[in-house]
Amino acid sequence: MIFTEISSEELQQFQKENNHRYYFSQSAEYNIMANNNNLKTKILAIKENNEILAYGIFIYFQYKKFFYKVTAQHGPIMDYSNTELVKFYFEQLKKYYAKNLRVLCVRVNPFINEKYYSDVEFISDNEEAIKTNELLNNLNYYPMNEDLFTNPTLSSRCIFSKILDENITETNLLKNVSQIARYTINRTMKEGVQVREIDIFNEEDAKIFDEINRDTEDRIDFEIRDNTYFKSLKNNIGDKAHYLVSYIDCDQFVETTTNTIANLEKERDNLKEKLEQGKVNAKKATNRLKEFDENIAIWYKKIDKIKELKAENGNVINLSCATFIETGQDLIYFTSGAMRKFHRYEGPYAILFHMMKYAINNNFKYFNFFGTSKDFESEEATDYGVLQFKRNFNGNIEYFMDNYEFRNAIGKIWKI
Repeated sequence: MIFTEISSEELQQFQKENNHRYYFSQSAEYNIMANNNNLKTKILAIKENNEILAYGIFIYFQYKKFFYKVTAQHGPIMDYSNTELVKFYFEQLKKYYAKNLRVLCVRVNPFINEKYYSDVEFISDNEEAIKTNELLNNLNYYPMNEDLFTNPTLSSRCIFSKILDENITETNLLKNVSQIARYTINRTMKEGVQVREIDIFNEEDAKIFDEINRDTEDRIDFEIRDNTYFKSLKNNIGDKAHYLVSYIDCDQFVETTTNTIANLEKERDNLKEKLEQGKVNAKKATNRLKEFDENIAIWYKKIDKIKELKAENGNVINLSCATFIETGQDLIYFTSGAMRKFHRYEGPYAILFHMMKYAINNNFKYFNFFGTSKDFESEEATDYGVLQFKRNFNGNIEYFMDNYEFRNAIGKIWKI
């Protein structure tokens, strides 16, 4: 086995030919994008007989102008059950950086679950992670007990994901989410919420996307990337980046609903005629006629509300937006935003239902809701409400190993 640096192109070909799991920060496309944005990286791999056995993308975060903190987010990627391979990689990684005086520390985040969960309930520890932890400690890699939620240069230890096995289909998807999600998604359909993929390079689409993100940013007091980033992302990963917007077309809703009412009225009148001719059970028919009248009245009220909405806000009402990234086995729910004013229309549910069907039809194994804090059982957690929203889609916490660090000579004596 040899420890060596490889190119983005070599990694890209390897990832294309091998259906293994990795996250965006360990993708060849990410490395290309980082380099295009003048961020220094290295892809360090183990090869045997010219075959890649392990790899990690390491980002160089500048520190005090001259120094670097080198970090692998959700990596390196390898078979962690292969103790010989794991030990060789981390030994060689230390040797690789040992004499680099500008690198103060190197941080790794082994891509392996430390614990297994069902929803947010702990099931068991992972024996492979226990062995990996012992190996890292013996090599003087120390757990930092930090992640994205305390240090933005690190990866999140916990993510929430839904496994899309062969038993989940587009047809039965609604049966595989919570009752709350099922009810809400059905309601978005009845209220005319639609979803479309936008072109981030189209001026009008980009304006809509940014407007929703800025409204969200003001509400949650958290900075959301601007369209410069989203355009760069699209330029670098192409069709693997998806930008979605949920919206209501008021005129289209009125037209569709008017047709729905006309069909209901026709069915009602046919039933009424049969009742008058004595061709149906009187009690059942009377009850059914009552249901028709109630449903028709509800649809008329919806038309009145949509007309009011149009009068106040214009014909097309943009509700929410989201970014999705295709990466290996995962379709990642990367960013999201929603207009506070139109919260009741539940645009994010419509987008997630739309993209879950996309994930199923394109054979993704995981629908990845991405990071959540480690404090996922406490109502005091900053992202508690967001996690409860994700849980409505019946997934599980994935609890990864810690971010580990070893320090070089200057890093050991300098407080960093």
